[in-house]
Amino acid sequence: MVEETKDVIDLENVRVTFQNNGQELRAVDDVSLQIKRGDIYGIIGYSGAGKSTLVRVINLLQGPSAGKVIVSGQDILALKAPKLRLARQQIGMIFQHFNLMKSRTVLGNVEYPLLGKKISKKERRKQALSLLQRVGLEEYANTYPERLSGGQKQRVAIARALATKPEVLISDEATSALDPKTTQSILELLKRLNEELGLTIVLITHEMQVIKSICHNVAVMDQGRVIERGPVSQIFTAPQEKLTTDFIETSTNVKAAIERVTKTIKVDELPENQELVYFNFIGNATKQSILSELSQTYHVAENILFANIDQIDGENVGYMIAIIEGNLPPFNQALEDLRSQGVKIQILSEKSLREGEVS
Repeated sequence: MVEETKDVIDLENVRVTFQNNGQELRAVDDVSLQIKRGDIYGIIGYSGAGKSTLVRVINLLQGPSAGKVIVSGQDILALKAPKLRLARQQIGMIFQHFNLMKSRTVLGNVEYPLLGKKISKKERRKQALSLLQRVGLEEYANTYPERLSGGQKQRVAIARALATKPEVLISDEATSALDPKTTQSILELLKRLNEELGLTIVLITHEMQVIKSICHNVAVMDQGRVIERGPVSQIFTAPQEKLTTDFIETSTNVKAAIERVTKTIKVDELPENQELVYFNFIGNATKQSILSELSQTYHVAENILFANIDQIDGENVGYMIAIIEGNLPPFNQALEDLRSQGVKIQILSEKSLREGEVS
């Protein structure tokens, strides 16, 4: 009997090494990672970070050089071939380039994983059609993949991955080849499958926007190692590593906004009674007119140059850049008191801008 566990995936000290011209290359370097049942867990990193190699270890498409791989309470490295095949059926996988069979119809592609099952042709067709209906493609059952759009092909791939009723679905850069609108529709589908089926999703990407859209937890990888991990809302609001900050800035537009603002406003040329301030509001602070209230209390003027609010895993996160003008010392002292209310504040200087210390 499989031992019940809250962690559907438990990787312990996993290492994957390759030989390259006689040199040992560690694609995955001593990674331990636990993913809870029903989670949507993002793994992000640039090309070569080791994220795809790591997730291929989960279903042993890539055997680890060292470490333990526990899936649904089973040590899959210890399983013999028949039991390993059954364990792999509990792990569906979708890829960037869909991997559909051109010679089979949409229905034939979804039926394919069911061919080894001891069920009738009628039952196999019924199950496949049900899956196509779930992904919104029932009417395309007799169409061949070449007639489909990229988003439709990915929906077929998702339906096929669900055919064996897996507990885990791995998405390996599955939206990278899609346009933004189609990407969002696929992410919404994955989120719905997670909610309706209790499906655990492991999502590999190099785009923080994807992580922000649906993930609950995230691990950041660099050079084969996990350098930071945690709830998405926490990582977004308090990143500890520069690489994590870089990823976040690409999805929030804050860095681009600061660059636009400082092209026309030279911080070191501002009068003594003016300063450029970056605010990061978290949680309930986004719903309060804190800056407006402070402006009235301390008789300063605010000129808001950029403002945006995101919702990240149910948590509101707001960003604002403003010029403050007036009697600054008492106002700045009041800003310090805001930190306890979930507000991060940074008075921008030429040094912080030059050294990329805005966070």
